Amino acid sequence: MITTEQLKSELIELFNLEGVNAHEIADDDALFQDGLGLDSVDAIELTIFLDNEYGIVFSNIAESEKVFSSIKTLQDYINAHGKTDA
Repeated sequence: MITTEQLKSELIELFNLEGVNAHEIADDDALFQDGLGLDSVDAIELTIFLDNEYGIVFSNIAESEKVFSSIKTLQDYINAHGKTDA
């Protein structure tokens, strides 16, 4: 199982979010726009990351849009569908 703090740290590292600490990000913060401010290119990078790290491949865009709505929804999806070491 991945914790929200672990996921936040992974996202900070993945997207090189300088000056952002995991404790500053709320669990219900959006990944895109007003939340972490990710864009469509970041969505592709996040999709590749999820496949490489957790074996998660989305079958359609609507599914990924729901999963990418917040830190918490992403964490829940990884824990339910991903391959984690813990």
